[in-house]
Amino acid sequence: MRLGRALLLLAAGLLSGLALVASAAGTTSKQDSKVRHLQQPVGALAVDGDRVAYDLDARYAKNANARNKVLVWNVRTGKTVKVSGRKTAVGDGTSTGSGVYQLAIAGKHVAWLLNEGGNLESQDYLFTSSVASPKERQVTSALRTGDNCGGGASHCAGPWLGGLVGSGSVIALNRWTTDSQGGVTSGGLYALDGTTLKSIASGANTVLAVSSAGGREAVLRSDGSVAVYSSSGSVQVTVSPPSPRAVALSGKNLVVLSKSRKLEVYHAHTGALQSTLSLTGRGPQNLDVQGSIATYTSGSSVRAINLATGKDSELGKLDNRIAFARISSAGLAYAANGVRAQFGTSTLAFIPLARVKAAVG
Repeated sequence: MRLGRALLLLAAGLLSGLALVASAAGTTSKQDSKVRHLQQPVGALAVDGDRVAYDLDARYAKNANARNKVLVWNVRTGKTVKVSGRKTAVGDGTSTGSGVYQLAIAGKHVAWLLNEGGNLESQDYLFTSSVASPKERQVTSALRTGDNCGGGASHCAGPWLGGLVGSGSVIALNRWTTDSQGGVTSGGLYALDGTTLKSIASGANTVLAVSSAGGREAVLRSDGSVAVYSSSGSVQVTVSPPSPRAVALSGKNLVVLSKSRKLEVYHAHTGALQSTLSLTGRGPQNLDVQGSIATYTSGSSVRAINLATGKDSELGKLDNRIAFARISSAGLAYAANGVRAQFGTSTLAFIPLARVKAAVG
């Protein structure tokens, strides 16, 4: 069984970095969209409730003194808090490392995965911090080796960290080990408990977690099947959708995006196929779901679809391809990075859930 870096980076971006420009966030009503113009690209994004977590990478900073940061923006109050520390600040300095490649937030707790690499080794680090009392804490790390073993080279032998997801009060992730040919020899699904990891389930088929909701984790396995794990580690349901590309879980809905631009909507408790919906636009990405509404992006457009009625509407549009989009009980956050003359800049936006619902209601 093989696991490529494409799966590992489902929730990660290629670029990061930033300096915030003043915005009107926190001064508008709950029904108003909020927009922040940034001086460097957004590299990772996660949401839970009113909080939007995002990573800022220093590799493309115009300011030579810039450092990597993980921030949390409270869209209700407008307050932004830096939760990362010294190790993350210099995490972009290795020759072949990926920097911060995954990010999750659950309530007042944030976690992120950072990768550093050289020609012969690659190392992942898991960090966590509280939003209320920010302090970067390292939880664990994983070092693998091999020729040309930089970044996410799949042939590296040794342990990996990935599948970082979060919602409510739970942050979960995977640890697994590969041989020199990239075959997964062991694996496990874990919950973050303070600065320790608590085992949820073990086995290579627990890799890779892609969505979390209500104390459950959805795992997209290498054979293309999707399993939903309970907090006790039991498999609640398993489905085998056609050519799955992305998975999102919320309440009773388990939503799978296929390569044919279809959404397969399954009942998350029984596994029964409820409906199949067609999406608008080319190359849909960034699938997420909140209740009966799924969101996704197509190029520079962010869209929502009502899973019950099939109504599909554009929610917003930015100047460039939208790199990230995530929805929570408070609303939808999305970001686009600048290109050409705007390279090194980005836009981060937020739409309240009431407006999302109105668009597809």
